[in-house]
Amino acid sequence: MEKDRISFLKECQNAVKVSRDTLYKILRDNEDTEYGRKYNFAGITDLDDYRKLPITDYEDYKDSVKRMIAGEENILTSYRMEYFLTSSGITKQKLIPITDKGLTNGFDVFYNVALPDDKEWEGAKHLHTSMVRTDKTQKQTFLSNTHFWNVRETNPGFFDKFVGGEEFMFSNEIADSWYVKLWLALSEPELKSIYSIYQYDILLLFQYFKEHWREILRDMENKSIPEEVHISCTMKEKLLKRPLPERDWFIFVRKECEKGFEGIGKRIWKNLCMINGIGGQVFGTQGQILRSFLGDVKIHYFAYASSEAPIGIALGEEDDSYVYIPHSCFLEFVDVEDEKQSVRWIDEVEVGKKYEILVTNLSGFYRYRLQDVVEVTGFYGQSPMMRFAFRKNQAVNIAGEKTNLSMIADAVRECVVFFQEDITEHSVCIDETVMPNRYCFFLEGKYKNAKEDYGRFLDASLSEKNNDYEDLLQLGQIAPCVCIHVEDGSHAAWKTKLGMKGHSKPLQFSDAMDFHKFMMERERKVETKK
Repeated sequence: MEKDRISFLKECQNAVKVSRDTLYKILRDNEDTEYGRKYNFAGITDLDDYRKLPITDYEDYKDSVKRMIAGEENILTSYRMEYFLTSSGITKQKLIPITDKGLTNGFDVFYNVALPDDKEWEGAKHLHTSMVRTDKTQKQTFLSNTHFWNVRETNPGFFDKFVGGEEFMFSNEIADSWYVKLWLALSEPELKSIYSIYQYDILLLFQYFKEHWREILRDMENKSIPEEVHISCTMKEKLLKRPLPERDWFIFVRKECEKGFEGIGKRIWKNLCMINGIGGQVFGTQGQILRSFLGDVKIHYFAYASSEAPIGIALGEEDDSYVYIPHSCFLEFVDVEDEKQSVRWIDEVEVGKKYEILVTNLSGFYRYRLQDVVEVTGFYGQSPMMRFAFRKNQAVNIAGEKTNLSMIADAVRECVVFFQEDITEHSVCIDETVMPNRYCFFLEGKYKNAKEDYGRFLDASLSEKNNDYEDLLQLGQIAPCVCIHVEDGSHAAWKTKLGMKGHSKPLQFSDAMDFHKFMMERERKVETKK
């Protein structure tokens, strides 16, 4: 790990050349593809030539991706196609191709570079909150699955550092994963760190602990898992075969839980020194709640990645800035504050300014709009450090599901037709007053059915449209949605509050901190059918 870290840091010192070499290699390797011939990759000799290529979005690749799924080759890329990643875009669900090179270049540094490598960590035990599917035959899957499959094949023994090892990381059984992961955590008094994809996953683990500590401590002491715990017989057998600490440990844990859960992480696991997962300022109150559980445990913000490319890694604790990985992809930066929308190279960006990212990746996308806006916070050598700021066109996102507003609108439309109601306006926000968080729909108009009926229908509809939402709902990482019928004029009142005058688009989604409270105060009682 230390060797990889030193190599990466040297690469950052020469990031301008490394990133441009990456671009030129992509162009040379793909000049005989259909896309490469269309845009004369062979004739591109410098960055000015490359800038003449069109800026693209998913619509520019949609038809080509369909052909690639059907088995055609050398359309967008000459590299070997591995998977098509499901990614919910702003307007519709997308399938993002990922090649063998796209799967390794950049992702190779996530764990070998970003995390500490010192003698204190040798032989230490860590917990990973993820549960990864083992079925690799499905070529349309999630980025996290492909990443961990690749790590499993290329780095044997990597998962040995985690409590329970591979057998508790890889499973096709979507069940009560929090019960399993908490059991594993409580079986290891010397736990050193907790890993996750998103920090939100760790928050849910602690919330589950807070709500179910009596039951799981009882089960562990009795070495028995009751039938009402929804995990497979195989998983129960695996858990019960694991060695457990002495009885004094459980007495200690119970006493600490009885004191309350403020700082419970450090109070129970004395050696716990770090949690690791994607997070940052954009996660708002979720991060504040998580810190209340952790005590003085440090937070590492892991990595900045999308289905299209691994972009950056966090090098230090308590810093949600990500250092660009020069060999992973080629980046351009569109100045969002410039009326001309000028495009900058990595050596032209300015600290403190916000830019939309364009990415040229190793899987067939060129000058592609990620729709992500980042703020440049500094440089490591020549490599920009950036903090995620916002999405240009927002999607609803609690735990990585990224439900786009088209899915939301279609689900509400289907709900209205099914119940034969007259809903004139709708909106949705993330309800952070409950754990796990949930989607909260506000409906305005004439209606006669109970809001519970709407909620069940919308959950089913969104699950059909977004596989990520369905999985996270089943895993308990998202709570079932709730529908609130509000008084006529509630949405207009919110717009007035914001100072929106004249004609404006319908309000579909709000992430304003006081939106939920504002609308809840306007809840209207519904007379249900008898």
